[in-house]
Amino acid sequence: MKVNTKAIVVLVSGAILLSAVPGQTNPATLLNESGTSILADSYHSESAPEAITVSWSVVENALDIYTYSYTVNNPAGDVLLNNEGQPTSTPEIVDSYSLGFDTTFPGAYLSGSQTGGIYQQDNGTGLKWFLSPVAAGEKSGPLSFESYLPPTPGDANAMDANPPSPWASIPAGQPVPIPRVPDSTATITLLAGVLLLLPFRSTLLGLDASADRLRCRPNSRSK
Repeated sequence: MKVNTKAIVVLVSGAILLSAVPGQTNPATLLNESGTSILADSYHSESAPEAITVSWSVVENALDIYTYSYTVNNPAGDVLLNNEGQPTSTPEIVDSYSLGFDTTFPGAYLSGSQTGGIYQQDNGTGLKWFLSPVAAGEKSGPLSFESYLPPTPGDANAMDANPPSPWASIPAGQPVPIPRVPDSTATITLLAGVLLLLPFRSTLLGLDASADRLRCRPNSRSK
């Protein structure tokens, strides 16, 4: 049986184009995910009360905008640690939370959408929220921002001036969702490949043009 490969290409291309048309998103497929991640303390402990947790959600709307939200939870009993990593009797607080990703990449961060905390900061390599001190046994309000990019596991950390701060996803904690910014190395490699093909494309076009001229030239032997 002969397979019409052109028809298959047209059907596949049509399906891809339809999937990319704005406003065609099926509400049933909109992303709505939530969970909790552990940020380990400066001694790599993943256990309460010294490790803290971050409750998060990622919600997509019909305009393909993703709202990322986080709440910092400081467990009851969290206390400062001494230089040997032993607990003291002084309660610990959390006063900032930050994410690491390239906020300058188009669509990664919608400018002005960052909310929550006392004030916020976009430093190009991530977002940061400065918090009213979150005491042991308490949690922050929602810390959020918007993006056109879907989520991927990424790094977060929280701070205070004293151990067990900082708390972090790396190396012993767990990732939180952040926008899926394309890898710059892969993008450069792809671009380089396209640029390398350009001279060959020009050569092929030149050969095609020469062949057309030969086909159109009158045959002198036919006279």
